Amino acid sequence: MKPTVYFVIAFLCLGIAQAYGASVEKLNRKYQSAVVMDVSSGQILYAHNPHKQAIPASLVKMMLAVVTLERSQQGQVALIDQYTVSAAASRIGGHQVYLKQGEVFGLEELLKAVVIGSANDAAYAVAEHVAGTQKEFVTLMNQRARELGMRNTVFANVHGLPPNKRKGQKENYSTAYDLALLAKHLTRFPVILKWSSTRLDTFRDGTFQLLNTNHKFLRGFAGADGLKTGYHPRGAGFSMVGTAVRHGRRLLTVVLGSRNPRDRLTAATGLLSLGFSNGF
Repeated sequence: MKPTVYFVIAFLCLGIAQAYGASVEKLNRKYQSAVVMDVSSGQILYAHNPHKQAIPASLVKMMLAVVTLERSQQGQVALIDQYTVSAAASRIGGHQVYLKQGEVFGLEELLKAVVIGSANDAAYAVAEHVAGTQKEFVTLMNQRARELGMRNTVFANVHGLPPNKRKGQKENYSTAYDLALLAKHLTRFPVILKWSSTRLDTFRDGTFQLLNTNHKFLRGFAGADGLKTGYHPRGAGFSMVGTAVRHGRRLLTVVLGSRNPRDRLTAATGLLSLGFSNGF
């Protein structure tokens, strides 16, 4: 091969590398921390402040789903169980399906509302049914976090809403790396990927619409099938765990602390695109 050809190839490779580097540098401005993981191997393909503690907001619901489904597998609860809405569950605010005290729902329907619609009241209801109280369920969440190697994570509630500090409530904390470990484990449950890839569903016998909080990601990124979004008004900003499959390979990304939903989505799709193209 002639020297000129070698020079052209080297120049093109350098240009491609610089383009990818510029893309990552540009994306870095859109979040406080991020991780991209190959789900099959667990290999971290890219990380930016992966162990920096942040407020995960609704991303805590991924652990709610893990604990509930594992308890179901162990026979301690069943998805066909019926739950009667308590007064406490009916008073949970934020994003919700407006549970009313005394209504009766199946555990599966409530968990689906959590995964698709990020319903805070449904999350509280699931926790009550599985563990008796939110406090007991949070204990299970923290225990499971330790078992999964989530060393910089502390759960304080099951829905991710900001705490009322006047009542002594505490905040949830986690990291991009820890949440990637959690998301990797959660993708093992086919029902979760079925729900998290559903853009639109219904609740309460078809009378209430469930719009997936990740619907723009599902619609706009080839191979996307989940997983969870989060928002916290007190400094944590907008966060997301996204996962997708292309050519039999599953990747996931965690993006924490974006300034707005657009930056969050741009960052997640950009990082996954680089991951699938081996662009890091």
